[in-house]
Amino acid sequence: MNVLPTQMVNVAHFAATEPKAATPAHVDDVAKFRQTFADATPANVVQNEQVTPVSHEMSAGFKAVLSQFDSLNGRANQLGRLSEAMKANGRDLSPSQVIDMTLKCHELVFQAELTSNVANRSSEGVQQLFRQQS
Repeated sequence: MNVLPTQMVNVAHFAATEPKAATPAHVDDVAKFRQTFADATPANVVQNEQVTPVSHEMSAGFKAVLSQFDSLNGRANQLGRLSEAMKANGRDLSPSQVIDMTLKCHELVFQAELTSNVANRSSEGVQQLFRQQS
């Protein structure tokens, strides 16, 4: 049935198909699969390759990333305590306090966006490396 993009399609013209029931796998099928899978492995691959153990210490780069996140968390907590102290004061804020608080909030948002941007770029770089290796 050829249909132009402007024509209506009647769904009733399409026949419903029954889904096929999956047959259970037999022991022979599983054994054949295992044998085929074993035969498919390259012959030149050494089965007893040693893997170099990885140290459990964090790298300098990873520590730098975590310190940046800790810094952001610390600054956010500090900003929260400052706002609670201003709120507990009970007086209206002076214009300079409002501007100071706005400036600190914008600094925090800028640092968070910058950290997020760096993290996204790093993630894209790692993904590209994996794509190139496969």
